[in-house]
Amino acid sequence: MKINDFSLPRRMSKSAFIIIWAQTLMPILKLIVIFGIISIINKEGDDIKDAFVKVLLISIGIIVYSAIYAAINYYFKKFYVENGNLIFMHGIFNKETKSIPLQKIQSLRTKQGLIYRLLNMRGISVDTLASKGSEIELILDEYDWRLLIDKIETGNTQENLPSKTTIKEQVATLHFSNQNLLKGAFCQNHLKGMIILLSLATALFDQIRSVNEALFDSIENYITSFVLSTSFSATIVIAIIVPVYMAILILWICKVFLQYYDMNLSIKTDQLTFEYGLITRNTAKFSFDKISTVKVKQNFLEKWFGCSTIMLKQALNATDEEKGSDIKIYGSNSSSNFLKWWLGENFTSSETIASAKSGLGVFAYTVRFDIIITTIACCIIFSFDLYFLVGLLAIYIITSIIKGYLAIKRSSITLKEEYVEISCGKLAEVKNYCKYSNIEVVRLRHTIFTPFYHKVILSISTNGTVFNIRSLEEKEARKIYELLLYKI
Repeated sequence: MKINDFSLPRRMSKSAFIIIWAQTLMPILKLIVIFGIISIINKEGDDIKDAFVKVLLISIGIIVYSAIYAAINYYFKKFYVENGNLIFMHGIFNKETKSIPLQKIQSLRTKQGLIYRLLNMRGISVDTLASKGSEIELILDEYDWRLLIDKIETGNTQENLPSKTTIKEQVATLHFSNQNLLKGAFCQNHLKGMIILLSLATALFDQIRSVNEALFDSIENYITSFVLSTSFSATIVIAIIVPVYMAILILWICKVFLQYYDMNLSIKTDQLTFEYGLITRNTAKFSFDKISTVKVKQNFLEKWFGCSTIMLKQALNATDEEKGSDIKIYGSNSSSNFLKWWLGENFTSSETIASAKSGLGVFAYTVRFDIIITTIACCIIFSFDLYFLVGLLAIYIITSIIKGYLAIKRSSITLKEEYVEISCGKLAEVKNYCKYSNIEVVRLRHTIFTPFYHKVILSISTNGTVFNIRSLEEKEARKIYELLLYKI
């Protein structure tokens, strides 16, 4: 009879053995397939048959070995819940026992690849703030997963655990359309595509610069004499750049679509649960008191389409290191829903305590690298008489000035009664919202220009993010600094 209260040490579902076996076998089997193809191609006649038999025997041996390894790995893994702790035991000779208080579990992430979905199983990663990696990784069927979630969230005992047919969470559900997802992905990629193209151009320039001067002169003369003198050259450039950029755009949209397809959000009083993915279904749970920052971004395309990108930031050592970031919601027009859930229903009417805007120092900080690049570009253009690039340089300078101006306009900090709003951004408008309880460190930093312009940098650190609001008036920044210390 299946024990369903997790009070006694138990192994994972039997189907977990198949998944562990597949995880062990697949990487080795790929190498064997490659080795087998190479071995057979290099043989002739009877040697092909011998090579095939050899590869087959090796494959059978590896399959048997991986099955034995997976069986041992599966058999010696047990878990249970006792006295409010999730306990995980594993190991053969060096046995290890991990005990995690249920209330200390920072986040739960699940994944459902193809094999998982065929077997109706979930891979579960349990994270705490004590480690950058996953503390515990389990493979459970849907029933056990629901029971474990119920145990973690409510601490139910055997008497009040729900039956298999009545496990249903009373939550509000929000579905994000795939149309909005594609629209949001499209809005993100233009600058990403230009960055990649710029990287390709930089690599090409490095290659040209590394060759001898005579060859460089020959290339320059050819370009000047035969290509740039005709309108056909511009057509060639466009014919190369546009397909490359479109390919980058399509690949990016496909990546976002596969990763975040059919995203569903379940909102409870103290928790958010995301489920997303086309081929691999992932689940991420965010506790109410574990989110350090809610970030809302809008570039001009997103404003045009009436959407935004939302990111929920957890503690740095509670995020998925392989993916490198927290949950992102592309193409959403529901930022107010998250802020109402996290900051309270009346967050829009929260009274302003103090605010400060950045000065011209932000402009200098934003364009500091652009000034260096422009100086170097001018030297190259006038040294090699590449005057046809002056137009591109002018566009770059104008873009840099616009970027610096927008950085000044958008850089500010506002203290509300219940939370802090930090605005920033260059070509996109970004608003970060964090609670006073999430702020861990506040600093006032002086620069070499402070004695002359009385501008300082206010740094705010949470357990997941660091914000630097630059070029603030010293008196205003000190007032905000003291208010933050009082609030936290």
